[in-house]
Amino acid sequence: MKIHTTVTLVHDTDNLIIRDVPVSSTLVELPGDCLVIIDTGMAGNPQLLQWLNELGYKPEDVNLVINTHLHQDHVGGNRLFTNARILISRRELEYETALNRLLQEASDPAATVRSLGRQVPQDGERLLWDLKRLAQEFPTPSLVGDPVQLEYFENEPSLPKPISLINVPGHSIDTRAILLQGRYRQALATGDALYHRDLWKGVQIMGIHYDEALFRQNAERIARFRGIIIPGHDHAYNNVTGKYLPDDSFSL
Repeated sequence: MKIHTTVTLVHDTDNLIIRDVPVSSTLVELPGDCLVIIDTGMAGNPQLLQWLNELGYKPEDVNLVINTHLHQDHVGGNRLFTNARILISRRELEYETALNRLLQEASDPAATVRSLGRQVPQDGERLLWDLKRLAQEFPTPSLVGDPVQLEYFENEPSLPKPISLINVPGHSIDTRAILLQGRYRQALATGDALYHRDLWKGVQIMGIHYDEALFRQNAERIARFRGIIIPGHDHAYNNVTGKYLPDDSFSL
C-alpha cells in the first residue's frame, strides 16, 4: 500500500481569515488499481488537480472518496471525482445542512451558533463571519457530490481491507479518522480531530468545535497512536519519534 499526502492552501484569492491555512489530502494506492482519496480540500483550488497530475492520475481514476467530516475545506473537491463512491456521515450531512441554512440567514453568526449550545470564544467571532460567507458561497450539500455517489457510514459500506474508520467526534458532530493498516506499520488520517502535530501539547489554534471537551478528549486519544499521523492541517509525521516524514509519499 502506497500513501501520498499533500497540503494545499485555501484558495489564495479569498480574503478569509482562514486564507493560507494548509489543508491535507491523502491518496491511497491499493492492489488491483484501487485509488482512495481522503478529504478533497477547498472548492476551486487548482492545487489538488496539480498534485494528482504529478502523481500520474486524473480525477476519474479515483474509486473511493472518504470525507473525515463535511466542513467546506475538506469536501470542496468531491465533485471532481465522478467515478468514485463517496463515503460520508448522514448525521453530519443533516447537521451541517441545517447549520449552513442558519448561518446563511444569520445577522449575528456567533449568537446563532451559541443558541445551539456551542461555545464560541471571543476570538472566534470573526471566524464565524467567514463561516457565514462559506455557507453562502459553498453550501455543504452542493459540495459533497452527486447523491447517486453518496454512501453513508451509518450503513456500514464496504471498505478495502486495509482501511477502517474510527469515530472521533468533537470538532464536528460525527468526525471519523481513517486507519490505514499496513503489514509492518500503520497510519491515521485524522481530519480535524487533530489539526496539527502539536495541538495535543496545548498549542492553541482558532476553531469552532461542535463539542470542545470531546474534541480535546479525542485529540489526546489520537496523540497516543503508535504510527504515522496525517493531521487535517499539517504534514504527516511519525508519532513515535515526533518528526515529520522526509517525503510526502511512503509505503505501509
